Amino acid sequence: MKRERILVTCALPYVNNVPHIGNIVGSHLPADIFARFCRLLGHEIIFIGGSDEHGTPIEVAAEKLGVTPKELCDKYYEVHREIYSWLDISYDNFSRTSLPEHHKTTREFFMKIYEHGYVSEGKLSLPYCENCNRVLPDR
Repeated sequence: MKRERILVTCALPYVNNVPHIGNIVGSHLPADIFARFCRLLGHEIIFIGGSDEHGTPIEVAAEKLGVTPKELCDKYYEVHREIYSWLDISYDNFSRTSLPEHHKTTREFFMKIYEHGYVSEGKLSLPYCENCNRVLPDR
């Protein structure tokens, strides 16, 4: 059998609270099982996961707790990391979308697809809360 190089990843959960069983059973565990199976077959695997630290759920949870989004993410990233470690999820890298390296890589990827014509400009109507004085684009 040919040894293959395989990237395994799963949905990145928001770190606005402790992970719920749906995150674990529906995303992390199946990816971990697949990564372990591929390793048993002798393939070269890199299993990447992490926390999504951007978006409305982070903003709303931080506001409710009276902390900054960064403070909230710092706290719950560690909780998530510890739980996945306790469950022995075999991540090679469990990272954060707030890290400078992630921002750099994301910008580079976006610019590459933009330059090759895969991104187009357009207009989008989003709900706006006048009481909160903000747009909540993904909820």
